[in-house]
Amino acid sequence: MTDPVLFARGGATFATGVARFRDNLDRSFEETDARIYVQVLPGDLPFPVEAMVDTAAPWCIFSPLIGERLRPHLDILREPVFLHTRLGRFRGALYRGSVKIPADEGIPLEVDAVMFLCEDWPGGNFVGYQGFLQNIRFAVDPHRNRFYFASL
Repeated sequence: MTDPVLFARGGATFATGVARFRDNLDRSFEETDARIYVQVLPGDLPFPVEAMVDTAAPWCIFSPLIGERLRPHLDILREPVFLHTRLGRFRGALYRGSVKIPADEGIPLEVDAVMFLCEDWPGGNFVGYQGFLQNIRFAVDPHRNRFYFASL
């Protein structure tokens, strides 16, 4: 058993890792939307990428540049797949591969995730609910910008 970094009521372990997140206040955005960004390591990338935590996103979504590097090392699940967003409709494919959340405290978490990759995607990187967030336990401390996580 790993050392917990956050406990649930009654003393049970809730999270075994925590990472600092960035939000719009850190990024000096003029936007008023509340957004949380965490560092993740998708696939076998040797460097982390910043991704927005989006419980409304159906899958993890990565930029075309990241997708190009990941695609050869992932398992394809389904093609074509259409993603409808505020930016429009996009045709891509679903892949399966690991996405790791590095830990500032505790232990990192590696998740077998579903990723939507599209050569025309104009948005940023996202960790979505289906195929990622639904498979972990997570909590946010907005006062200290901490993202807590653990496997289910």
